[in-house]
Amino acid sequence: CVQSDTAPPNPECPPGTILENGTCKLIQQIDTVCPSGFVEEGNRCVQYLPANKICPPGFNLSGQQCMAPESAELESTCPPNSIFENGKCKVIKNIDMVCPPGYTDSGDDCVLYVAPAKECPPNFILQGLQCIQTSSAPTQPVCPPGTVL
Repeated sequence: CVQSDTAPPNPECPPGTILENGTCKLIQQIDTVCPSGFVEEGNRCVQYLPANKICPPGFNLSGQQCMAPESAELESTCPPNSIFENGKCKVIKNIDMVCPPGYTDSGDDCVLYVAPAKECPPNFILQGLQCIQTSSAPTQPVCPPGTVL
């Protein structure tokens, strides 16, 4: 006689991962990448450009001064999409988020999904997606009615 019982396998994740909805989840910090010529400041990419020097009407730029019959204060202007800060034009761009190969960008994190290892309880063996327990018992001969062993 053979009796078989089935039980679902207990999913087990590798160290450093967490089990979530039947898959092992590994979270890794997102690497930030700024475009060429930009530097990272906080959570933004910033580029500094020299300010354009413009003199008021009737004055001419001479070195770092506006010259006319009387001297005038030098004005600084910046190109569109930039702001004047500390004597320079500051261009701000969003940081591009780049996940390592195989990881999925989930907005704030890079996530790697791996299938959990299948492990069966003691005395069970894994067959496909199920844990099977097989036990054997000695057979008892049975004779048809009206006969004797």
